[in-house]
Amino acid sequence: MTHSFRSKTQQAGLKNLPWLTDFFGATPQSIIKGLRIILCLGFITIVVLGSFFLLPANLHYHVTERFIFTGADEDAWVYFGLILPKSGPYQSVENVEIFWNGIQQKEDYGFVDTIKFAGEKSGQEDLVVVIKYDVKLPQGYISWTAPVESFQRLPQTGIESDSPPLQEQASLLVNGITDKDVYKIYSFTADHLSYAEEDEDCGCANESALRAYETRSCVCTGFARLMTALCRASSIPSQMMIGIVFPPPKYETSLTHNPGEGHAWVEYYAEGNWKMADPTWGSEYSKILQFNRNDGRHISYGELEQLSSVIKILNTWALDHADQVLTSSKCFRCYATSKSDQISLIPVTAIQTYWDGRWANTLVIWAFTTWLLRKYRGKIIGPPHRKTEYISNT
Repeated sequence: MTHSFRSKTQQAGLKNLPWLTDFFGATPQSIIKGLRIILCLGFITIVVLGSFFLLPANLHYHVTERFIFTGADEDAWVYFGLILPKSGPYQSVENVEIFWNGIQQKEDYGFVDTIKFAGEKSGQEDLVVVIKYDVKLPQGYISWTAPVESFQRLPQTGIESDSPPLQEQASLLVNGITDKDVYKIYSFTADHLSYAEEDEDCGCANESALRAYETRSCVCTGFARLMTALCRASSIPSQMMIGIVFPPPKYETSLTHNPGEGHAWVEYYAEGNWKMADPTWGSEYSKILQFNRNDGRHISYGELEQLSSVIKILNTWALDHADQVLTSSKCFRCYATSKSDQISLIPVTAIQTYWDGRWANTLVIWAFTTWLLRKYRGKIIGPPHRKTEYISNT
């Protein structure tokens, strides 16, 4: 008598049980192989995403800003002061072009440039300022050397590093001045505070480190001030930086307001170098991505008090010529006035990303990982499964 043992529905005992056939049709070997394939796909995904967000890369932007003075039938003079960023430790600003038919005066403050515009708006014809420039920003670990100044160790307005509650909290957090100690302060700030959407109009002047510490609710300036105060209370030089954050890179982004408005973060000195950290974004996203590194979107305009002095000079100049204020209090970079209350200012910004090195990283890592998995496919996934039939004759 002859008996055939086959692997699928040819077995007589399973012909009337299709659900059992389907179940046993997936052999242990094929299940393991499927799990290995899933693990490989998961590995590729993790590696690709990690290379996109973690590997060093450069991002290049072309920025076009238009400031349109419109309205009013009569002729009226407008006065417009603008702060432009300059190249620094983690940014490069190049190819600045200015298009303006009126009077302009440029002043160099070292960390920023200012431009004072004056021109007459004729009737219903719009008066337009156009500024174009290129910005290069890095993604990845950032450090640089620079002297430590005395104010970076001392209390400032809104940075009460000599306050007993903040000094006590600092002593509980750290007992050294290393990067690890700064990370403890950074992590505490990000966890202790929550972002207050309803307070977005409070501005820098109304925030303080002590207020943020006690209320546990603030905007980015509160985060930056608290971290700066705790660092200084721990004898770690630090300073609060003001700048803007570009939107997530796209081929082109058009905005009807200044990109990101204002944002604040921290620069600190430890282990012989200056570094940066953003506790606000650290509270909302992965902490590791916002400590000791730039994400390719932060562009600095300067330390808080130094920048505030420049802003005050521009505001005073514009108000000395006209008393009708045209700009929003949320925009720290510019100030405009006019002698007519019928004129309004419309800022429009276009940001074009013409190079994003993260995609190059991702493509290279994806290609290498795929090649590696294909090369060792037999060891990782296993050899191709072959059907076998066993026939015995008795």
